[in-house]
Amino acid sequence: MYYQFSDFYKRDVSFVFDDENNDIEYSVFNEGNKINIKENILYLVDKIDAYISSYDILPTIGAILVSEKFKNTFLELSDKELQFIPAIIKDEKGNENNNFFALNILNIISCMDMEKSVTEKTRYGTIKIKKLVFTPNSLNNLDIIRMEEHNSYVIVTEKFKKRCEEANLKGIEFIEEGHSIYTNL
Repeated sequence: MYYQFSDFYKRDVSFVFDDENNDIEYSVFNEGNKINIKENILYLVDKIDAYISSYDILPTIGAILVSEKFKNTFLELSDKELQFIPAIIKDEKGNENNNFFALNILNIISCMDMEKSVTEKTRYGTIKIKKLVFTPNSLNNLDIIRMEEHNSYVIVTEKFKKRCEEANLKGIEFIEEGHSIYTNL
């Protein structure tokens, strides 16, 4: 079984990829290629919460931020499926946190069953997914990928989900195949 990988955080906030001060565009994280960068990736937030260290994934605008614990849990996936790039989070008062990594997912695969999923075209020409159904066995023995049909979607296997649960990683949600917030489907 496959799941959509998602995040949750105690308050409604996003850690924002700093477009002005990073040497790369955040869109390169959606391309599935290894990134060669020597500098830490910068993120901005209104304030760094005292409880930030109790989370292993943070809600972001830009590449996903993950903790050292997350990185260590999936270290063997480095170079094949994942790349971990050191990050610095800065708040409005100048406080910094460098305990997180920008997560680069190295594989993009088509895995959405277009016939069984429910989608809608937006006025911008993209698709809005109302109900996601996966093509069986489409991840090609990978544990985490970006979905080609909508590259903001990160898809993981049951094995990946279990490893997160066994490691007691915090801030992660797994959305089951077929789940929908829409009632009129």
